[in-house]
Amino acid sequence: MRKHNQGFTILELMMVVTILGITTAIAAPSFTEMIKNNRISSSVNDFVAALQFAKAEAVARVNPVTICIRNNDGTACAGGGGWQQGWIVFSDLDGNGAVDNDDRVLLNHEALDRRITFGGTAGVSTQVIYRPSGTTSINNTEVLIICDDRDFARSAKGVLVTITGRGSVLKASDTGQTQCI
Repeated sequence: MRKHNQGFTILELMMVVTILGITTAIAAPSFTEMIKNNRISSSVNDFVAALQFAKAEAVARVNPVTICIRNNDGTACAGGGGWQQGWIVFSDLDGNGAVDNDDRVLLNHEALDRRITFGGTAGVSTQVIYRPSGTTSINNTEVLIICDDRDFARSAKGVLVTITGRGSVLKASDTGQTQCI
């Protein structure tokens, strides 16, 4: 008696490949959207963590600590640009907002993805200085907005920074802003 091999026919294999292709085509845009959302969330959470770190260090060291937009090599504050260039947190012994001889860089965050923009209103456009009391150099609640290459309403996140140094993450539309800064 002869046994017949059980296997897939070409037709069955073609059906499986077709179903797999359709499923991938449907899932790919959702997966891409999820990656972009995670990139924004991760970046904004890193920034808020840096704010908390700067505040804690200012209180612990009993001297000012500054967080600012980093220059290209991460050794000093940049003269301008946006927070997407990255940021540094440094012990600012003389409280002048610049890395001097006796100041020490405590945290250096690399530049964000090139598709991200991250800017702030006047009081937090380039730096925030934390005093030894844990309060900041700003006078009002200031806003930072982080966006990517998608629509503002869908992708943007906001960070509110208060005089007490607290950073809160919100939907960008809840900050009162209507576009990327």
